[in-house]
Amino acid sequence: MSDKKTKRVVLITGGTKGIGKEIAFKFAEHGDQCIITYGWGSIEDSDFLNEFKAKNLPEPFLIQSDVINNEDTANLMNEIKTRFGTVDIFISNVSFANLVKGIDDYSEAALLKSIEYSCWPMIEYTRQMKTILGKYPKYVMGLSSHGPDRFYVNYDFAAATKTLNEVLVKYLNYHFYDEAVIFNILRTRPVITDSLLMTVGKEWKEFIEKYDIPGTHVDLEEVANVAYIMCSGLMDGIRGQTINADKGYNFIEGYSYMYKNREEFGI
Repeated sequence: MSDKKTKRVVLITGGTKGIGKEIAFKFAEHGDQCIITYGWGSIEDSDFLNEFKAKNLPEPFLIQSDVINNEDTANLMNEIKTRFGTVDIFISNVSFANLVKGIDDYSEAALLKSIEYSCWPMIEYTRQMKTILGKYPKYVMGLSSHGPDRFYVNYDFAAATKTLNEVLVKYLNYHFYDEAVIFNILRTRPVITDSLLMTVGKEWKEFIEKYDIPGTHVDLEEVANVAYIMCSGLMDGIRGQTINADKGYNFIEGYSYMYKNREEFGI
């Protein structure tokens, strides 16, 4: 298991906000060196780095890199090679999909762009690490949600990309088995982030808070804890799986639960 005496190099794409940032905090707490990518103009570098400083955490290496730009990817890997030599853990966190309010928003180009951003980097980055760094990471983890199984407003293409990742991770685990690369997907219930509210609308959070429905979302730190333990060495027997961080609520949610607690919820 990793501890503070064992520094590993952790690459987190799109790790400056929400789940990605919380995962970076968690690995940094254990002394790991985080490499965090972001898109143009999405953050102020100094403000972000000061968040780590305020928590007395090791400063991450922050670099702009577009996950679908091949030149950016090559430059990123070469920079990592120069500074750190390797990547031990890769968290494929970037997720982008067009909002779908109705069938008129369906287009082949929009769907393919969603796949390009949300699915392909997990594969291409892993391959480029071998090409440029000379070895694969030991752990590769993608992020998913319950969108493939449950309706979320505007979420059609996002859910489609999550489904694709959950299928591909099984085959990737097979193809990379002899290379000792462990692929898994971390699937969560809704986590209240700017990204989520941009997708489903800020009114969603207000609705949940109004009825105070327990278990509707999980906390950022809860997700980060699962991500860390899956890459700790203690869970290496789990490969090619989609791990649910849902606090067990998936089993009890629904009309029956709301009916049983209707007085408490005020409905």
